[in-house]
Amino acid sequence: MCTLLIGIDVLGPGTALLGANRDESPERATAGPGVLASTPRVVGGRDLVARGTWLAIRDARFVTALMNRRPRPGDPVDGLRSRGLLCLEAASAARLDQPARIDPETGEPRPEAWDAALRRFGGGEYGRCTLVGVDPDLGSWAVVGGGGDEPRGVPIPAGWHAITHAELDDPSEPRTRHVLSRLEGMKPRNVDEALAGFASILRSHGEDGGPAVCIHREHFPTVSSTLLALGAVDRPRYLHADGPPCVTEYQDHSALLRADAHQEARERA
Repeated sequence: MCTLLIGIDVLGPGTALLGANRDESPERATAGPGVLASTPRVVGGRDLVARGTWLAIRDARFVTALMNRRPRPGDPVDGLRSRGLLCLEAASAARLDQPARIDPETGEPRPEAWDAALRRFGGGEYGRCTLVGVDPDLGSWAVVGGGGDEPRGVPIPAGWHAITHAELDDPSEPRTRHVLSRLEGMKPRNVDEALAGFASILRSHGEDGGPAVCIHREHFPTVSSTLLALGAVDRPRYLHADGPPCVTEYQDHSALLRADAHQEARERA
């Protein structure tokens, strides 16, 4: 993905909101939202080329999202493993039954899934990327790694956040800076208002004077968009636009978050 919006506890303790635009080659074969793994239950879109994903939702409570970072001169390019597999496997392997420990350096919760993500980066297997983990109960984080670098993680505290191809909340990245300025003005009263605000940002083409978020270009345009609300909300929400959100309606895939949804669908068929 190229733009990720996050709201931690903005609708009250234990709530998590995400909005994401995926920028990718339109020729790359992709499947829309579905069940990626059954035990544990992981849902999301599927990259049909490498079989990974850019955003995975585990047990309707934990999300991993992958943000590619710009390569540097001299970065390895051959023999790299798909970063989408990292995203999918991190969601599937996370331990969600372990209480978060308090990081002695930051004083923030440090979930076991954070440390597991650090371990999964391995030695030079992936291109540069940021793996984001959001858990409204145990805590959220971003791990930067790949390209032969030693992976490093940072906590994501309560509030609004944004990330593109650079650091979390990076003020030197124009799109991140502009998106944050819009998020800081949002005061949603409920999930519907929050997701509508995210959608407005994700559809924008720079009409408000900032950089475009919904990108139309020959190479790597915006090909899909996702909205999520999890945790202590009235009900989990999973909305997905299978195309640029400026011209594609979000469809409600929230039923996928229920463990019995697949069986119900089979029975109806």
